[in-house]
Amino acid sequence: MEQEEDRLSNLPKIILHNILSKMPKKDAARTSVLSKDWADTWFTFPILYFSDDICTGTFPQPRADFVRKTKNFIEHVKRTLLRFHDKGLAIKEFDLIVNNIDVRRMSKDIDLWLKLVSESSLEVLDLRLPDGPHQDEEGPGEGYVLPKGVIEGKSLTKLVLMGGIRVDPAFMNHSVKLFSLRVLSLWAVISGHEKAIEHLISCCPLIEHITLKCFSVLIPRRGIGNHIPQSDTDGVMKSLSMHGLQKLKTVDVQGIQEVYIDAPCLENFNYCAGDFDAPFKIDLDRCKNLKVLDLLSLKSITITDNWFVDLFPKFPFLESLKLDNCKMSDRINISSVQLKVLELSNCSNLKEVNIDAPNLLSCRFCGRVGDSEPIIRFLRSSSQLEVDLQHTMHYLDLGNLWKFLQNIKPQNVLVLASLSLFIVQPTVDAVTPVVFQVPSPPPRIKHLHLRSVPNNEILFSSVLNILLSSCCPATISLTWHPYFCRKSLIEFFYDKLMERKDDDCFCSSTDTKCWWHGLKDMKIRSSMKIEEEVDLKTMLESLPIRENINFMLEF
Repeated sequence: MEQEEDRLSNLPKIILHNILSKMPKKDAARTSVLSKDWADTWFTFPILYFSDDICTGTFPQPRADFVRKTKNFIEHVKRTLLRFHDKGLAIKEFDLIVNNIDVRRMSKDIDLWLKLVSESSLEVLDLRLPDGPHQDEEGPGEGYVLPKGVIEGKSLTKLVLMGGIRVDPAFMNHSVKLFSLRVLSLWAVISGHEKAIEHLISCCPLIEHITLKCFSVLIPRRGIGNHIPQSDTDGVMKSLSMHGLQKLKTVDVQGIQEVYIDAPCLENFNYCAGDFDAPFKIDLDRCKNLKVLDLLSLKSITITDNWFVDLFPKFPFLESLKLDNCKMSDRINISSVQLKVLELSNCSNLKEVNIDAPNLLSCRFCGRVGDSEPIIRFLRSSSQLEVDLQHTMHYLDLGNLWKFLQNIKPQNVLVLASLSLFIVQPTVDAVTPVVFQVPSPPPRIKHLHLRSVPNNEILFSSVLNILLSSCCPATISLTWHPYFCRKSLIEFFYDKLMERKDDDCFCSSTDTKCWWHGLKDMKIRSSMKIEEEVDLKTMLESLPIRENINFMLEF
């Protein structure tokens, strides 16, 4: 019987290439052994990915082996690119990741590679190199100098540069032709001039997304005697100004002291102050369509109640506000009809927050219970509001959890709340279990997630009592981890609740019954998809690390 025609192999190359682009890289490469047609499809696949990790292997290893593998890697990349160039094949994407090889010994090779791909209708360039001068064994360096041909790529739509890559001051006087660029991402890149990146951005009329993180600027330093003056990378990029970018939608900036943006379509702004303690300035006043604002590590100023009063009228379409590791006033008021997402994480000094946001759908608080238990009051809220509480706390501070939950007003917002706890292990095994009792019934919550618990069964029993006396969860999740939550403790938890007896309860008096007597039933589920019902032991045997076992409780 004749072999049935391979219809898939007969599809146009452009469709086959699209199929390969959606597959994992290793699986896509394996298709080359299926047939001659598939081999030709792979060898003309216009998305090229090269990583020296794949060729050099693991360390330590003999130096001779490493040198040989380095040469093989360089020859492999060069041979592949020359084949595409000589046959006139397009290269849509070129990804180069170098982690192990000294870039100074292959800079001319990288120059050639970038020249070849730039002449092949390149659309995406992703170049990731080691972190330059700070990892330079032979003294201060200035990183790999990006060839000028890269900024002449008229077809380039996405440019990602990461590591010790230097943008030369000559770019200031060179014609930038990135007329199609929509995504620019620069991480730990070195700028030879304070305004070089600003000039580069200004020449990208279609730019939509910009990421600038961990920038450093070369500072000329005087030579000694007859030596040629050198440069150092102690400087940080002090200011960034972006104007006239009509398509710009997203900006993500870290470590730049002053940021000025005039972009009418900007919707998403993320700012991290970085390591500097000096006052910063952010001017987004002309970005009236801003919808998402994320601010991180603002320690040099205190965010006051007036800051929030001015914020929402200035940005009438703001839907998401996230403040992480920021210094706050002790009392703040947040009022917005438009706000849908609010996150306050590790905000110091905060003692009371009043939220008047009737359309708020998601509210997250992260911090450390025990340092303070702020009052969180929802003046108006949606019936669909989901509250997410993520906290780290020491075992000895567990008694404060009940007070923290009682400080959330009104209590009915907790019905859809999730509480995630990382309980710090006691440093001494002989810690006396905490005796705990509450004066009123605990609030009901949707989900309790335990990411870390004491590995001592006696202490774990105490934790269990404190938690279920502080809140009444519909579901409890335990995340398996060999240190933070062992499988034996998960089994202990299950056995204790399934085989509970009245004389093992936690009642402190005969007048008030503890949660032990109110628990009617419990079911277990794994976070892994299991088609048939299995017991807990079987679940744990097949459970990967950091996956959850979920216990559904009925009170």
